[in-house]
Amino acid sequence: MPPSLPSDAARATRSYLRAADRLLPGGVVACAVGGSLALRYYRPGRSDIDLVAVVADEWATRADLIRRLRLLHLSQMPHLALRAVRGKGISACCNTVFIRQSDISRPVSAISPIASHVGEIFEPGAGFDVNPVVWKELVDGGITIRGRSVDRWGLDPEPDSLRPWIRSNLRKYWAPLAAQLRTRPRTTARALPARQGLSAGSVEWCVLGPARMHHTLMTGKIIGKERAGIHMLEAFPQHAPITEVALAKIRGERIASPPSRQERRELTASAMGDVLAATVGYRGSHSDDPED
Repeated sequence: MPPSLPSDAARATRSYLRAADRLLPGGVVACAVGGSLALRYYRPGRSDIDLVAVVADEWATRADLIRRLRLLHLSQMPHLALRAVRGKGISACCNTVFIRQSDISRPVSAISPIASHVGEIFEPGAGFDVNPVVWKELVDGGITIRGRSVDRWGLDPEPDSLRPWIRSNLRKYWAPLAAQLRTRPRTTARALPARQGLSAGSVEWCVLGPARMHHTLMTGKIIGKERAGIHMLEAFPQHAPITEVALAKIRGERIASPPSRQERRELTASAMGDVLAATVGYRGSHSDDPED
């Protein structure tokens, strides 16, 4: 393992690859870590471990591949269940997207993932992390845990598509999520709690996600969640109270006088609305759609 990989992440990835080798002997020919580890913002026991696994072409055509990848995903369930029982949520696990060996050097928008899993969810034929943002993370700081160094993979993150992709993601994912905070529609991209208030975890997701996108649009650089919180305080200081809730969640800290759960919902909706307005012209009323 590279020395830059923290010990707990090294143990988790070794265990994961051992399971992969039992289920797909010779199947995973390369693997690299992106996400918070690539960005050097990893927090042991709290951050997820985001993997891109390269599957040998001879395995990619096998009829039993998806079944075996499902079993690999299920091998993580005891770990996830233990964290859930301890009230720690479903983070700090290996989230993986699988791509074909012959696709590795294709433009990222031209790659069709074999499958992916995030937390308790497994998706065949899909993988959100095959996108210009994650590919840039890998090119800039990806950590190789199997196969040749990730800087020799020949990845094509399509730099010219980075900002258009982010704007599209803000319109299609984050704007509907912001609308749900105000109107609570029956369906949405990511379901938020039906109750009035928001947990600190939901605040973290909703505030820091758009903040990261805003920073990348402004600078072209990918940042982690904690740095996104600092950026939010600098760029949108009027939303400091709710940003501090998100940062406290990331850091595992307590706030002396936090907003109530109901106030969190209102403050989060306002913060998201301002970030979206600054990026894609989102107006944030109950009936408005984000502008193209």
